[in-house]
Amino acid sequence: MALVISRFVALAALALPPAGFAQKAPQGVESPQPFQEAGVCARCHVISVVEWSMSAHRKVSTTCTSCHGPSLGHVKDERNNVKPDRLPRGAAVAALCSECHQQGCPKTGEVNGCQQCHHAHALVDPQKPAVAASPGTPPAEDARQRRFAALMADGEKYVKAEQWDQARTAFQAALAQRPDDARAAERLNLCQRRLAPSLAGFEFADPRFDPDTGLARKVHVTGVGIAMVLVPGGEFEMGSERFPASKPVHVVRVRPFYLGQFEVTQGEWKSVMGSNPSAHQGGKFPDADRMPVEQVSWDDAQAFLRKLNEKIPGGGFRLPSEAEWEYAARTGGSKPEASAAGQNSPGPVDQGHAGSLGLYGMLGNVWEWCSSLSRPYPYNAADGRESPSEAGLRILRGGGFLDPPDLLDPAFRHAERPGRRLRSNGFRLARQVPNL
Repeated sequence: MALVISRFVALAALALPPAGFAQKAPQGVESPQPFQEAGVCARCHVISVVEWSMSAHRKVSTTCTSCHGPSLGHVKDERNNVKPDRLPRGAAVAALCSECHQQGCPKTGEVNGCQQCHHAHALVDPQKPAVAASPGTPPAEDARQRRFAALMADGEKYVKAEQWDQARTAFQAALAQRPDDARAAERLNLCQRRLAPSLAGFEFADPRFDPDTGLARKVHVTGVGIAMVLVPGGEFEMGSERFPASKPVHVVRVRPFYLGQFEVTQGEWKSVMGSNPSAHQGGKFPDADRMPVEQVSWDDAQAFLRKLNEKIPGGGFRLPSEAEWEYAARTGGSKPEASAAGQNSPGPVDQGHAGSLGLYGMLGNVWEWCSSLSRPYPYNAADGRESPSEAGLRILRGGGFLDPPDLLDPAFRHAERPGRRLRSNGFRLARQVPNL
């Protein structure tokens, strides 16, 4: 949202005064009253408060806590931020809006997709300037911003109508106005995927597509049949105060990726490698082909991935990072009671109930190797954890069939030597989303 720069700088420069202290604004600068009304939130969320100060929300005394809660007792992350009680994103914003706006949009009657026309804080068109351009803004720049806003609005209209070619043209033109705009690039990616939905190495197993990325929600690996599901990207609080190695709790952002719906099975391993290292096979285990491959080391998993990538066009298959694994387990994995724990052997990978993303057995069947090296938190995806050539212990997640329920926690971390083979260690396939 375009803001009046001079106004923003003036407001941001005004520190919050102590309670009861009247501070006179400098000559020519607006009163800091909106920041006083916003309270402690204004200390960090300067832009949000400026947006809110321009809106009808402020006029009807709807403050930060009215929508986000008082934010009492929240865990601070490594950047000393405080998470609000409610932080809706995407479609969840409309549900929050409907608590007050129960009749829906007064113009269209719509109750969903409020953010297509409104900014969550300012209740104005997010693609248009909230106020007139400042006197110092060059006319050419002001015209460029307006063209960009109009093109983005056109693109969203075409997306809603599923007119992907027209939407692509609009977003391409918008990017020409703002080449570094992340939102325009994301929407262009969406259109291109819907126009050419095929992905090398994948066969679609579900006609549904993710509305934000345009990616298929469920796929099969061509020729092998390994089922994978899309894990949409997002931000989450990684770690737990319960386990020493999982501290401190910190915020990590995960990009969209594909993850195996099930742990890699003995049958899938045999189809790629031509052998079966698992301890649980033979006459005692008639369902062995549906059971997870185990007694494989991290190095063994890398050998499997190399052969699979040689066999499958497009390749790109890998182990998930531990951040990806934990995010998937928290947002869409099955509960521990739905998996085999405290037993004498692992069970078939498709047993129990799937989580919201369709993922089975994230907790309790076999430990799952991750790509990440064992290093102290906070997690930094750019520190080389995913490099196969680096030496060091590698992370396993999820707990195994011999472990007590206390260890079946998405945040619990365990590390092993990459060459060690144990009968409770297996893995799950991951693949990066192309062009993201």
